[in-house]
Amino acid sequence: MVSGMNRAVIPGVIVLLLALSGCVSVETTGERVEVTPGASGAYSDGDTTVEVEPLTAETPAAEEGGGEDAFLSEVRENLRPDNVIPNATDEQLLAAGADACKAIAADDDTTGVSVISGEQPTALGFYTDSGTIIQAARAKLCP
Repeated sequence: MVSGMNRAVIPGVIVLLLALSGCVSVETTGERVEVTPGASGAYSDGDTTVEVEPLTAETPAAEEGGGEDAFLSEVRENLRPDNVIPNATDEQLLAAGADACKAIAADDDTTGVSVISGEQPTALGFYTDSGTIIQAARAKLCP
C-alpha cells in the first residue's frame, strides 16, 4: 500500500516543483497530467489543470551604457588616426554598425568581415577599421 501512495505523491510533487520554478501554474488534486515537452497552454485530466507557459529566450541587450551615441563615441575614440573613413558621418557609421550586427547575428567569423566599402585587408586578411566598428557594435549597438 505504501508503494501506491508514493506513486500518487510523486506526480503532485513534480507539478508543485514546476509551479515553484515559474514554468507552470497549477491547480491540482493529486492527479497526473501529461504535457508534451515544448508545448504550452492549458492541460487538464480530471480535476487537475496545468497551465504551461511557453519558454522564451531573452534577447540580450547591448551592455549597459549602449546605444547609438555610445557606439559612435566608441568608434570615433578607437579608429586609427590614419583610418580609411576619416570623414565618415554618423549615419554612415551607424549603417556600418547595422551591417556589423547582421554579421554578428549570422555567426559569421567577423575577423574577415569588412563593413566599409573599398577597405583593403591587412597582409593577414583582417580589416582593421571594420574590426573597430564590429567590436563597438558588439559592445554597444547590437541587440
